[in-house]
Parts: sequence; C-alpha cells; structure tokens
Amino acid sequence: MNKFALLVFSMAALVVTAGCSKEETTSRDADLAGVNVAVGEKKSPFSKLFVLNEGGFQKNNSTLDFFRFSDGNYVSDAFGSMNPAVVQGLGDTGNDIAIHDGKIWLVMNGSGFVHALDASDETIIVSIPVPDPRYIAFDDSHAYVSSYAGAIYGGDAKKGKVYRISLSNYRIDGEVEVGCQPEGIAVVGNEIFVANSGGYNWVHENTVSVIDRATLKVTSSVEVASNLHFLAADSNGTVWVSSYGESAWTQDDDGNWIQNMSEPMGLFSFSNKNGYGVTPVNNVHVSCMTICDDGYLYAIGNAAEMTGGYDNTLYKVPVAGGAGAVTAVSLPGTDASRVGNPYGICVNPRNGDIYIADADYTAPGKVWCFTKDLKLKWSAVAGIIPAHMALY
Repeated sequence: MNKFALLVFSMAALVVTAGCSKEETTSRDADLAGVNVAVGEKKSPFSKLFVLNEGGFQKNNSTLDFFRFSDGNYVSDAFGSMNPAVVQGLGDTGNDIAIHDGKIWLVMNGSGFVHALDASDETIIVSIPVPDPRYIAFDDSHAYVSSYAGAIYGGDAKKGKVYRISLSNYRIDGEVEVGCQPEGIAVVGNEIFVANSGGYNWVHENTVSVIDRATLKVTSSVEVASNLHFLAADSNGTVWVSSYGESAWTQDDDGNWIQNMSEPMGLFSFSNKNGYGVTPVNNVHVSCMTICDDGYLYAIGNAAEMTGGYDNTLYKVPVAGGAGAVTAVSLPGTDASRVGNPYGICVNPRNGDIYIADADYTAPGKVWCFTKDLKLKWSAVAGIIPAHMALY
C-alpha cells in the first residue's frame, strides 16, 4: 500500500467529515440492500453487527461488512460503497474493531492507520497514522492503541508502545514504551492493561504491562504466561488475558508441517483488587474470545491441541460474581460443526445468539449465527478472513 497517498487522503478527511446521527430516521446507507440471509428483528436493541475482514497480508483488501437487524440483510464492503472517493479502500490487515461514542474504530495493522467512521452510515471521519497498530481501548477523553512500534520478525527484541489519541482533535498526544509486540488492551479505572506477546522473538514475553492513566507511565508488570494475546476487562474490573501457548513445527516424511504443542493455549484472570494475583482457568483453550454483557466470557479453541487432534470447543466462562463452572461444548455434533476455521466470536447479550467468523484465508469466508444452543439461524458470505465483530 502507498502509505503516503493514504496519509494525504486522511488529512483531507479531517475537514470533509460529516455524518448522520443514530437518531436520524433514515440512514444514508439504507439503500445498501445486500443479501437477505435472515428474518428481520424489528425489536432488536441493535441496528447492525459489523464485521471487519482482515484481508490477505499486504493485499490491501480489508473490508467492512454489516448485518442489518431490521431486515435481515447482510451488506458486503459497506465502507467501499459509502466512501467511493477513497480509492485505496479500507487498507491492509484490519486487526481490531470497536464502537465508541457513535463511531466505529478500525485498527489497520498493515496500513499503519486507525480509522474512525460514523457508525450510522460507515462514512469516514478521520484516519490517524499509528505505527504498527494492533488493538484499541477507550476512556472518556482518549483512545489507547497498542503498537509493535516497528519491530521486525526475527530481529532484535524491540519494545512496543501504547499510543494515546485525543478524542477531541484525533491527534496522538502521548506514548509509553511497554513489552515486545503488545496485543490486547483494556482500560480499568485509572489503569491501562496491555498484553505483551513477544511473538517476533525466539523467547516470548509473559507479562501484562500496567500503565497509570494520569501519568502514562508503566507502574507494574504482571507475569502471566507465555505469548499473550487477547485481553479484555469485565464489568467488575477483572482483567482476562489469553495465551497462545508454545509450539514447535516439524516436517514429516511427506513434507507436511506438523505443530507440536509444548504449552497449551490458555486463559487467565487477575485484578488490582487482589494485588494482581493471577488465576488460571483450567482446560480452556483460546484461539478467539469475547466478553459479553450477559456476565460471561465466550471463547473457542481446540481442546485436542496437545495431542495433535482437532476438537473445536465453545467455552462459556462466568465472569460476573465469580460463581459457576465453565461450560465446554464440542462444536462437532452441533450445527456449529459447519464452521471450518473459527477466527472470531461475538455474542448478543439480548438473546444469547453467537456469531462466529469462519476464515478461509484465500477465498471469502463466512459469518455464522447460532442460537445459544448452537442451532443455526443464518449464515452469510463475508470478505477475506472475517475476524473482528462488534454490535451497534
């Protein structure tokens, strides 16, 4: 991607921005019919389920889709349709999506930009240059973006950063150095938590950096597990973080690559209320996860990864009140057995519907909607590598 050309457009977008508010009766994207995949939900508290398709690495083909609850239509590449003047499209390697204050925030890792769009009609408001951005979190006045900060695979153990963006003028007004290749990030009270992966290094990181929000300085480092990735906080202020585990790759006699796990993917929790004491959640393998407003963390992972098998399993982990046992349901034997490669998950807190992004990596993927009992409700063809979803 030509980052300079995109930067020129981005600065222009600062002054060209305009958007419909959520209160308007008819949104400017109402004419995007898409493909009808389900019966509409007239009384749904949500307008749309947004889907960010990562696209192929360095292919500049990330796209933004949405499912419209009112009529059951799935609209592909809504960003491209609503922003025809943006000839470069959304950009390269969409890595995170978040809804905040009526805006969709999209983190474009490959392009090195964070976009803010009007959530009511997907029109672009601003594009903010951020080096190697990964994930985003918010407080009332700022956005915080984790960044690899120019690290090179197989290179030196270069430290990553967290960049602070003012929500009043969309400019970076602070930064702080954290661990190597930081990933998931969350704001809890006066603290910011970011998971350090060290994914580019021979020896991975195993810490979560704790940042004081007022001073933007690292105040503590919490040792968790190797190769951390997803991080989220629940309504009680507990931080949940996943580990990718450890593995080695070997080739068999036919030249096929085989992954040998020495440490499984895992899930852990901690809180400043107990001095950051880390608690592992046993036998939960996390390849993707989300925390829902219904008081549960939902994750999908391969329960048979340590034995070289495949048993994609849905885990339901109670977070509110800290009571109850983990529920694990193997996807084979349910309607969700149709999911080939679960790459992202989102849950509707109103009715328990579970949305799973199914990545094909080379061809268009799919988005599946299942009931809380894993009965199929609908599916839709998405873009390349659907991964990140958000309800609006």
